[in-house]
Amino acid sequence: MILALDTSSPLTSVSVTDAGTTLVELSHLDARRHAEVLAPLLQEALAAPGVQRSSIDTIACGVGPGPYTGLRVGIATALALGAAWEVPVVGLCSLDAIAAAACADGPTQGFGVAGDARRHEVYWAWYESDGARTDGPLVTLPAAIDPARRSGRWLGEGAVVHRDQFGEVAEDLDGALLHPHASWIGRRVQALLGSGEVAAPVEALLSAHGDDGAGTSAALRGRALLLPRPLYLRRPDAVPARTP
Repeated sequence: MILALDTSSPLTSVSVTDAGTTLVELSHLDARRHAEVLAPLLQEALAAPGVQRSSIDTIACGVGPGPYTGLRVGIATALALGAAWEVPVVGLCSLDAIAAAACADGPTQGFGVAGDARRHEVYWAWYESDGARTDGPLVTLPAAIDPARRSGRWLGEGAVVHRDQFGEVAEDLDGALLHPHASWIGRRVQALLGSGEVAAPVEALLSAHGDDGAGTSAALRGRALLLPRPLYLRRPDAVPARTP
Protein backbone atom coordinates (compact mmCIF):
# COMPACT_ATOMS: atom_id res chain seq x y z
CA MET A 1 0.00 0.00 0.00
CA ILE A 2 1.46 3.35 -1.09
CA LEU A 3 0.72 6.80 0.27
CA ALA A 4 1.45 9.32 -2.47
CA LEU A 5 1.47 13.10 -2.48
CA ASP A 6 2.36 15.93 -4.83
CA THR A 7 2.71 19.68 -4.31
CA SER A 8 4.68 20.55 -7.45
CA SER A 9 1.85 22.49 -9.11
CA PRO A 10 -1.07 24.64 -7.92
CA LEU A 11 -2.80 21.35 -7.07
CA THR A 12 -2.09 19.73 -3.70
CA SER A 13 -2.89 16.04 -4.09
CA VAL A 14 -2.88 13.00 -1.77
CA SER A 15 -3.78 9.39 -2.53
CA VAL A 16 -3.50 5.85 -1.22
CA THR A 17 -2.91 3.07 -3.75
CA ASP A 18 -3.06 -0.68 -3.20
CA ALA A 19 -2.19 -3.25 -5.88
CA GLY A 20 -2.60 -0.68 -8.65
CA THR A 21 -6.00 0.47 -7.41
CA THR A 22 -6.55 3.96 -5.97
CA LEU A 23 -8.40 3.59 -2.68
CA VAL A 24 -8.74 7.31 -2.06
CA GLU A 25 -7.58 10.53 -3.69
CA LEU A 26 -8.10 14.04 -2.36
CA SER A 27 -6.93 17.34 -3.79
CA HIS A 28 -7.12 21.09 -3.36
CA LEU A 29 -6.39 23.68 -6.04
CA ASP A 30 -4.63 26.77 -4.68
CA ALA A 31 -1.07 27.72 -5.61
CA ARG A 32 -0.48 29.51 -2.29
CA ARG A 33 -1.89 27.06 0.28
CA HIS A 34 0.10 23.84 -0.03
CA ALA A 35 1.34 24.05 3.57
CA GLU A 36 -2.14 24.76 4.91
CA VAL A 37 -4.11 22.07 3.11
CA LEU A 38 -1.68 19.14 2.90
CA ALA A 39 -1.99 17.95 6.52
CA PRO A 40 -5.83 17.97 6.54
CA LEU A 41 -5.87 16.08 3.21
CA LEU A 42 -3.49 13.48 4.63
CA GLN A 43 -5.58 13.11 7.76
CA GLU A 44 -8.74 12.59 5.72
CA ALA A 45 -7.08 10.14 3.34
CA LEU A 46 -5.71 8.01 6.17
CA ALA A 47 -9.21 7.86 7.72
CA ALA A 48 -10.83 6.64 4.48
CA PRO A 49 -12.50 3.20 4.36
CA GLY A 50 -10.06 0.42 3.53
CA VAL A 51 -7.00 2.46 4.49
CA GLN A 52 -4.93 1.43 7.49
CA ARG A 53 -1.84 3.40 8.40
CA SER A 54 -0.09 0.22 9.48
CA SER A 55 -0.54 -1.23 5.97
CA ILE A 56 1.31 1.62 4.26
CA ASP A 57 4.78 0.33 3.43
CA THR A 58 5.99 3.04 1.01
CA ILE A 59 5.57 6.80 0.64
CA ALA A 60 5.88 8.30 -2.83
CA CYS A 61 6.14 11.98 -3.63
CA GLY A 62 6.33 14.09 -6.75
CA VAL A 63 9.72 15.79 -6.81
CA GLY A 64 8.96 18.38 -9.45
CA PRO A 65 10.07 20.32 -11.27
CA GLY A 66 8.05 23.02 -9.59
CA PRO A 67 8.16 26.24 -7.56
CA TYR A 68 10.65 26.23 -4.69
CA THR A 69 8.29 26.66 -1.74
CA GLY A 70 5.41 24.43 -2.80
CA LEU A 71 7.73 21.65 -3.89
CA ARG A 72 9.52 21.54 -0.54
CA VAL A 73 6.22 21.27 1.37
CA GLY A 74 5.37 17.91 -0.16
CA ILE A 75 8.86 16.42 -0.10
CA ALA A 76 9.55 17.53 3.48
CA THR A 77 6.22 16.08 4.62
CA ALA A 78 6.91 12.78 2.86
CA LEU A 79 10.35 12.53 4.47
CA ALA A 80 8.95 13.37 7.91
CA LEU A 81 6.24 10.71 7.64
CA GLY A 82 8.75 8.17 6.37
CA ALA A 83 11.02 8.79 9.32
CA ALA A 84 8.14 8.63 11.82
CA TRP A 85 6.61 5.47 10.33
CA GLU A 86 9.94 3.86 9.44
CA VAL A 87 8.98 3.22 5.81
CA PRO A 88 10.94 4.09 2.64
CA VAL A 89 10.26 7.30 0.72
CA VAL A 90 10.76 7.44 -3.05
CA GLY A 91 10.35 10.19 -5.61
CA LEU A 92 8.97 10.50 -9.13
CA CYS A 93 9.34 13.32 -11.64
CA SER A 94 5.95 15.01 -11.39
CA LEU A 95 5.65 15.37 -15.16
CA ASP A 96 5.90 11.56 -15.36
CA ALA A 97 2.59 11.34 -13.48
CA ILE A 98 0.81 13.25 -16.25
CA ALA A 99 2.48 11.02 -18.84
CA ALA A 100 1.31 7.90 -16.97
CA ALA A 101 -2.26 9.22 -16.98
CA ALA A 102 -2.03 9.92 -20.71
CA CYS A 103 -1.02 6.31 -21.39
CA ALA A 104 -3.59 4.75 -19.08
CA ASP A 105 -5.59 3.31 -21.97
CA GLY A 106 -2.56 2.02 -23.84
CA PRO A 107 0.22 3.43 -26.02
CA THR A 108 -0.32 6.71 -27.81
CA GLN A 109 1.82 8.83 -30.12
CA GLY A 110 4.90 10.55 -28.71
CA PHE A 111 3.98 13.66 -26.73
CA GLY A 112 5.24 16.42 -24.49
CA VAL A 113 4.19 17.48 -21.00
CA ALA A 114 4.61 21.12 -19.97
CA GLY A 115 4.09 22.65 -16.55
CA ASP A 116 3.76 26.38 -15.98
CA ALA A 117 7.14 27.69 -14.77
CA ARG A 118 6.02 31.34 -14.82
CA ARG A 119 8.42 33.97 -16.21
CA HIS A 120 6.93 33.05 -19.62
CA GLU A 121 8.67 29.66 -19.34
CA VAL A 122 7.59 26.03 -19.03
CA TYR A 123 8.92 22.96 -17.26
CA TRP A 124 8.79 20.28 -19.91
CA ALA A 125 9.70 16.73 -20.84
CA TRP A 126 9.20 14.57 -23.92
CA TYR A 127 7.76 11.04 -23.84
CA GLU A 128 7.61 8.10 -26.19
CA SER A 129 4.31 6.39 -27.02
CA ASP A 130 4.58 4.09 -23.98
CA GLY A 131 5.10 6.99 -21.56
CA ALA A 132 8.87 6.56 -21.20
CA ARG A 133 10.62 9.91 -20.72
CA THR A 134 13.31 10.46 -23.36
CA ASP A 135 14.19 14.11 -22.75
CA GLY A 136 13.84 16.49 -19.83
CA PRO A 137 12.82 17.73 -17.44
CA LEU A 138 13.97 21.14 -18.65
CA VAL A 139 12.89 24.72 -18.10
CA THR A 140 12.87 27.04 -21.11
CA LEU A 141 10.81 29.49 -23.08
CA PRO A 142 8.35 27.53 -25.26
CA ALA A 143 10.02 29.00 -28.34
CA ALA A 144 13.33 27.37 -27.32
CA ILE A 145 11.86 23.86 -27.69
CA ASP A 146 12.75 22.06 -30.91
CA PRO A 147 10.10 23.11 -33.49
CA ALA A 148 9.46 19.50 -34.56
CA ARG A 149 8.50 18.61 -31.01
CA ARG A 150 6.70 21.85 -30.29
CA SER A 151 4.37 21.18 -33.22
CA GLY A 152 3.38 17.81 -31.73
CA ARG A 153 0.90 16.84 -29.02
CA TRP A 154 1.22 18.49 -25.60
CA LEU A 155 -0.37 18.07 -22.18
CA GLY A 156 -0.16 20.04 -18.95
CA GLU A 157 -0.93 23.49 -17.61
CA GLY A 158 2.09 25.03 -19.34
CA ALA A 159 0.75 23.95 -22.72
CA VAL A 160 -2.60 25.57 -21.92
CA VAL A 161 -1.03 28.83 -20.74
CA HIS A 162 1.10 29.01 -23.90
CA ARG A 163 -1.37 27.35 -26.23
CA ASP A 164 -0.50 29.65 -29.12
CA GLN A 165 3.09 28.37 -29.14
CA PHE A 166 2.32 24.64 -29.27
CA GLY A 167 1.03 22.74 -32.26
CA GLU A 168 -1.55 20.48 -30.65
CA VAL A 169 -2.81 20.93 -27.12
CA ALA A 170 -5.12 18.11 -26.03
CA GLU A 171 -8.72 19.30 -25.88
CA ASP A 172 -9.55 17.17 -22.83
CA LEU A 173 -6.98 18.85 -20.60
CA ASP A 174 -8.60 18.43 -17.22
CA GLY A 175 -7.87 16.42 -14.13
CA ALA A 176 -4.75 14.28 -14.36
CA LEU A 177 -3.76 15.62 -17.79
CA LEU A 178 -3.51 19.20 -16.52
CA HIS A 179 -1.73 18.86 -13.15
CA PRO A 180 0.20 15.94 -11.59
CA HIS A 181 -2.13 13.81 -9.46
CA ALA A 182 -0.96 11.74 -6.51
CA SER A 183 -2.94 8.71 -7.69
CA TRP A 184 -0.79 8.45 -10.82
CA ILE A 185 2.37 8.94 -8.80
CA GLY A 186 1.27 6.05 -6.59
CA ARG A 187 0.37 3.79 -9.52
CA ARG A 188 3.56 4.55 -11.42
CA VAL A 189 5.77 4.02 -8.36
CA GLN A 190 3.99 0.77 -7.54
CA ALA A 191 4.62 -0.50 -11.07
CA LEU A 192 8.29 0.52 -10.94
CA LEU A 193 8.83 -1.14 -7.57
CA GLY A 194 7.06 -4.23 -8.85
CA SER A 195 9.48 -4.40 -11.78
CA GLY A 196 12.42 -4.35 -9.39
CA GLU A 197 13.59 -0.79 -10.05
CA VAL A 198 15.55 0.92 -7.29
CA ALA A 199 15.44 4.64 -6.57
CA ALA A 200 18.39 6.29 -8.31
CA PRO A 201 20.57 8.92 -6.66
CA VAL A 202 20.68 11.72 -9.23
CA GLU A 203 23.06 14.55 -8.55
CA ALA A 204 23.55 17.44 -10.98
CA LEU A 205 24.93 20.68 -9.63
CA LEU A 206 22.95 23.71 -10.76
CA SER A 207 26.19 25.20 -12.02
CA ALA A 208 26.43 22.33 -14.53
CA HIS A 209 23.42 23.30 -16.59
CA GLY A 210 23.12 27.05 -16.80
CA ASP A 211 19.48 28.05 -16.61
CA ASP A 212 17.65 25.26 -18.43
CA GLY A 213 18.30 22.12 -16.36
CA ALA A 214 20.24 20.26 -19.06
CA GLY A 215 22.57 18.72 -16.48
CA THR A 216 19.64 17.35 -14.50
CA SER A 217 17.96 16.10 -17.66
CA ALA A 218 21.10 14.20 -18.64
CA ALA A 219 21.46 12.72 -15.16
CA LEU A 220 17.83 11.55 -15.16
CA ARG A 221 17.96 9.90 -18.58
CA GLY A 222 16.79 6.33 -18.19
CA ARG A 223 15.86 6.92 -14.55
CA ALA A 224 12.26 6.84 -13.39
CA LEU A 225 12.29 6.00 -9.67
CA LEU A 226 14.19 8.75 -7.83
CA LEU A 227 15.30 9.69 -4.38
CA PRO A 228 12.99 12.24 -2.67
CA ARG A 229 14.99 15.32 -3.60
CA PRO A 230 13.54 18.38 -5.36
CA LEU A 231 14.16 18.99 -9.06
CA TYR A 232 14.53 22.76 -9.14
CA LEU A 233 16.24 23.11 -12.57
CA ARG A 234 16.72 26.87 -12.21
CA ARG A 235 19.65 28.40 -10.43
CA PRO A 236 18.59 30.23 -7.24
CA ASP A 237 17.76 33.92 -7.64
CA ALA A 238 19.56 34.73 -4.39
CA VAL A 239 23.34 34.36 -4.47
CA PRO A 240 26.01 34.96 -1.81
CA ALA A 241 27.31 38.50 -1.69
CA ARG A 242 30.73 38.95 -3.19
CA THR A 243 33.58 39.65 -0.80
CA PRO A 244 35.05 43.09 -1.42
